[in-house]
Amino acid sequence: MLALDISVLIAAIVNALAHESAHGIVARHLGGHWLGLRWRSGRLSTAIDMTGLNVKAHRQIAMAGVLVDLAMALVSSLLWFRYGLSWAKGPVIWTSVSLLINGCPLIPHSDGWQIIFGGRHLANPKG
Repeated sequence: MLALDISVLIAAIVNALAHESAHGIVARHLGGHWLGLRWRSGRLSTAIDMTGLNVKAHRQIAMAGVLVDLAMALVSSLLWFRYGLSWAKGPVIWTSVSLLINGCPLIPHSDGWQIIFGGRHLANPKG
């Protein structure tokens, strides 16, 4: 049971860092500037200066995090189901829940919300 708890903790940390890093990398590629990480209302987010970027770029930056969550869920599922690694059960659940929450368009300012509704307020450094 301890191995499962540790694997979930590791998955949570790696998933959060990979997710937020994806936003920063794509933003940098599209001309934005990474300003750092912030913790607000129980959520970790990336602050990015996206002055001058169009709505399509905002959506691509938001999509990067969702794609990383999807990749992490697929990798942990592969480890559990294909290779029978029982410790991967926790990361499968964690990454799947993370994907559902981050990709949900019903949660204001989530990545899914940014993708569907245009993303004018994505990671506003002053907001």
